[in-house]
Amino acid sequence: MTLLDQNVIYDRLTLLAACLCTAIEDPDNGVPGVCFCGIVPGDSVPAEYAGDCNTVCGIAWIRLVSAYPSNAVGVLKTEPGNCAFGLGMDVEMGILRCITIGDPDGTGPSPQELVDAAQLQIADALVMQQALFCCDGVPNKDVILGLYQSLGPEGGLVGGSYNMSMAV
Repeated sequence: MTLLDQNVIYDRLTLLAACLCTAIEDPDNGVPGVCFCGIVPGDSVPAEYAGDCNTVCGIAWIRLVSAYPSNAVGVLKTEPGNCAFGLGMDVEMGILRCITIGDPDGTGPSPQELVDAAQLQIADALVMQQALFCCDGVPNKDVILGLYQSLGPEGGLVGGSYNMSMAV
């Protein structure tokens, strides 16, 4: 078995992505689908994946922010010999949706479009919380959920993300 085969960090990210995608698709939540839902690499989200998928526009992601030796959730173990401890990681979970940015004549979104976008942004924040705390295989005691961070509206996308620390 290689590290690619036995990768506990990747396994956790895969589980979180599956829970997020399932929560978005759950008709009881009432949120629209997205063009892409899954794990993204690197230090930023490729917003072009939100693209025009005919009738759906948006991206939902799980992204590894950092990983570190740890013996408590969210705490970096900095003592010599720290390779003998467990792993911790910081993860970002987010959703961006398309928003009307205005007409070519310079008029911006209507007040109702802004209200609708804000309502969907808040619903998405709740969907992400549900995805995390209802995800089988992720013990709640092993997660510290951070603040929700609003993102956009840049490039016609608006939404937000949560950062969380978790034991692996």
